[in-house]
Amino acid sequence: MMIVAEKMLVTVSPHLHKKDETIERAMKDVLIALTPAAVWALVVFGFNVVYILAVSCITAALSEVIMRKLLKRKATLRDYSAMVTAVLFAFLLPPTTPLWVVAIGAFLAVGIGKELFGGLGKNPFNPAIFGRLLLWFSPLAVYTTKFVEPFFWKTSGFFTPIATSINEGAVGRVVYKTMAGNPVDIATAATPLSLLKSGKWLPDMVAGPTPVGATWVTSGGKPSFWSLFLGAKSGCIGEVCILALIIGGAYLLWRGTIDWRIPAGIIGTLFLLTLVTWYHPVYNLFSGGLFLGAFFMATDWVTSPVSKRGKWIFAVGIGATVFILRFWSLRPEGVALAIFFWNIGTLVIDRYIAVPRFGEVGNKVFNQLPALPEPAPEPAKKRA
Repeated sequence: MMIVAEKMLVTVSPHLHKKDETIERAMKDVLIALTPAAVWALVVFGFNVVYILAVSCITAALSEVIMRKLLKRKATLRDYSAMVTAVLFAFLLPPTTPLWVVAIGAFLAVGIGKELFGGLGKNPFNPAIFGRLLLWFSPLAVYTTKFVEPFFWKTSGFFTPIATSINEGAVGRVVYKTMAGNPVDIATAATPLSLLKSGKWLPDMVAGPTPVGATWVTSGGKPSFWSLFLGAKSGCIGEVCILALIIGGAYLLWRGTIDWRIPAGIIGTLFLLTLVTWYHPVYNLFSGGLFLGAFFMATDWVTSPVSKRGKWIFAVGIGATVFILRFWSLRPEGVALAIFFWNIGTLVIDRYIAVPRFGEVGNKVFNQLPALPEPAPEPAKKRA
């Protein structure tokens, strides 16, 4: 018995079941899948993308090494999980986010959101979303909620680093400056979702002081379908090109790294709800971070449910929450916040709602449906 016990390996989730399935391989797959979106972001937003990605990755690596050293844990930098968190966090930022803000956010994502909770497998929230939301609800939000037009680098230069800066002459307003502090003539642009939220999408003609952040627009001045789908629009670094995200998501599905139920449930639920309410379904689908969140963040092994029916509940819940946040909240976007809420829900889903039963493995239909509540068994009658 002692010999068998010594050979047993006890690990925390996520648990791997295939011979070639490792954390390192999965993280490499995610990085490969994110490459098309990163390349296109470089084309649209210039070399600013490289600066932000570099600062995020370096800070994430240092944060993991230092935190694990302080907490007296084994180094895990070689599993690439910190790099995936760093890239995803950078993808959630506007392309003119100051580099010092990027560094703070990357530390919050990896040092706090990942390592302080115990490291990979013990974090209850997606670390990239955790870091982004902390910035979102902090005084630093002024630096991370302003967007510029696509191809803004044509004014400043492809390699010139541009950062959002607070305008001292007007409280709450920003200007754009180079690293040397020189102001650049770049205007803040409206994203498709901000146009939709402000009500400027409803009139026949879009009008206002803030320019529409899209390369191709309709005759009414609204972003065209191709601007939305191909990524010639304002937005965060990694969310603009839907085509690139679909290519990356398809690669992850082909590799078996993610489960198709989660992206299908999220995207399908939001589309159906916006279609039923006729709340601009196509524009809601191709605007914001829906595809980035559905393929690359909600599918995180650690913070998503284990069972098939649990994944359906999780995905439909996220899609419905995104719809509610976009329709009724003050902010135009809601993907990151919805995933954050349902990361908490994962604990409840796995423990109480979607508990697998014996004998269901071969029943594919019922394995994909939520478990129905059952009445409590009646107490046994005492013998007379």
